[in-house]
Amino acid sequence: QLELEYRKSLIKVDMEIFQARQTRMKSKIQRYFNSTPIRNVFARWMVYAYYNKVFYTISQLVNEMSTNRQTVSLMISECEVENYIIVQRKGKTVACQSSLLLVKAMDEYSDWRKKLIEKTIYQPYLDLKQFEVMIKKRFDM
Repeated sequence: QLELEYRKSLIKVDMEIFQARQTRMKSKIQRYFNSTPIRNVFARWMVYAYYNKVFYTISQLVNEMSTNRQTVSLMISECEVENYIIVQRKGKTVACQSSLLLVKAMDEYSDWRKKLIEKTIYQPYLDLKQFEVMIKKRFDM
């Protein structure tokens, strides 16, 4: 039963994230990054780069995101124009990371997601883990 409740809550999280990506279109930045799955995940790579104080090259993004150079190059161009990312050019190498504008948008999303987790998956997960620990203690002795 605990496993079932956990699985249902996990599915509910995915459903609410999907719904949010369809409806959270109030700002230009939300409309852009919620418009396609690849743009959505690109935002995460960019903010991750910002948090880690690194810049991702086009080649790194192509490899890590399992996509193609044309797609990555287009997103970089579009995001640079909107000031969503910072781009460094050294010779033929192009590298990028999030700007503060995108970081702030991701912070808002993270706050929303934290509330979602608290209301859906948090308690079922804790219940399941507590049960697993109890069973392990009982049968490992």
